[in-house]
Amino acid sequence: MNNFDAAVVTNAGAALLARQQVGGCVLEFTKISVGSGEYTAQEKTNTALQARTALKNQKYSYNINSKKLESSKVVKLSAILANRDPQSGEALFKEGFNINEMGVFCREQGHPETEILYSVAVAASFPGEYMPAYTGVNPAEILQDYFVSVANSANVTVQFTQATYALAEDVDEQAQRMAAFEAVYEQTIKQVISSLNKMYLPGRDLTVVFADEISNHSDEWAWIQARLDHHDLSGLMVGDYIPIVVAAGGDAPVQVHKAEIAGINTYRRTGDGVNEVGYHIDWITRDCYSVPVKWNTENNNNGNSSNAQPFLASNLKNWLDTVVYPRLETKLKNVIKPKRVLAPTRYQSGTTLTDDNSWAWSSLDKLWVPFESEVFDTPVWSTKGFGYGQAVQYPIFANSYEHRMKGAGPDGGRAPWWLASAYSGGTTLAVGVSNHGNSGNGGASSELFAPLCFRTMEA
Repeated sequence: MNNFDAAVVTNAGAALLARQQVGGCVLEFTKISVGSGEYTAQEKTNTALQARTALKNQKYSYNINSKKLESSKVVKLSAILANRDPQSGEALFKEGFNINEMGVFCREQGHPETEILYSVAVAASFPGEYMPAYTGVNPAEILQDYFVSVANSANVTVQFTQATYALAEDVDEQAQRMAAFEAVYEQTIKQVISSLNKMYLPGRDLTVVFADEISNHSDEWAWIQARLDHHDLSGLMVGDYIPIVVAAGGDAPVQVHKAEIAGINTYRRTGDGVNEVGYHIDWITRDCYSVPVKWNTENNNNGNSSNAQPFLASNLKNWLDTVVYPRLETKLKNVIKPKRVLAPTRYQSGTTLTDDNSWAWSSLDKLWVPFESEVFDTPVWSTKGFGYGQAVQYPIFANSYEHRMKGAGPDGGRAPWWLASAYSGGTTLAVGVSNHGNSGNGGASSELFAPLCFRTMEA
């Protein structure tokens, strides 16, 4: 669960608490509710939160499974936030949502009509943890603890119902659940640490890790598509990979590449007009295709009258789409989607430009290579400003040279490889990654290697 700011007792909760302090009532906590409302900085102030009487956009309410007295004035309430009913196994809601807000409801014992929002907590940043809708294959559960302040914990009760998980009624089962949760939590933490360190160790073969789940689909890429369509990216980590087979052709043999997850939802909700980018995964092969290629057939890094974006007008892009793409397996080509990006342009009729002179929204269909900023997080040789554009560094390249170093073919010796950026201050050079892993450049008609990069996205 994403971090939440400290919980705030509402004004209504404080009033109820005051009644309890003078012995006027016994507090009965009834439920924990979650919602997807997003809050401005002003709305997140204590004063604003204290005035709330409801969540901003409540999505679902959960029964409280257990109560633990942490001290005479603090009670820990626990609930399992899930996407399916614990008894029937049916979905609890039709659409997934981000858990951005959480509230505890309370009433005077014996007086249901007095129920109020007692305390509210808001995610430290948005969006919060995603709770997917249950589709029959993606059960989700979050064990959530909520600490509330009370005047006297001895005068606090919790409403339990038959529709809740039997955590308080079956200690053995709870112990087993907690052991399983802790094991998953420990593994998740390890994966997060590995991801934050940008996968210094080799990623996992997703076709092995999720073999059982994939068996419910026609192939591994249909499984990825289904995951994206259901907004379910649980268990997928930067650096994990799916093997792809590239058929033989010309002077290249059959090749099996590791298509690695370079970024998950890196550009989500960007885009122009109706082209908003949805849930997506961008993939970049661990190594380059085994045959080098010219960025352009001549030493020219400009766009042209048909396409002002240099990379889209390049020989490299044409080669990726017309020579390499046809050699991919049909099951992969079935799920590749265009990458919508604000790309630099460099074209003016009648002259050759030395720098990008604008930018425009472009669709990188089929295969592509990353821009310089997507690898190094800054324009080193490309044009500052337009050359940086919309690009953001892919997580797989951050804080380490590990994935910037690529081989000439699968497991080949380290090789220089092309990027999609044109060189700043000249008309003949294009930007690439040297065989030492640093940002470099070379004549556009030079031959460097290229990884295979593509996007999968929700339909």
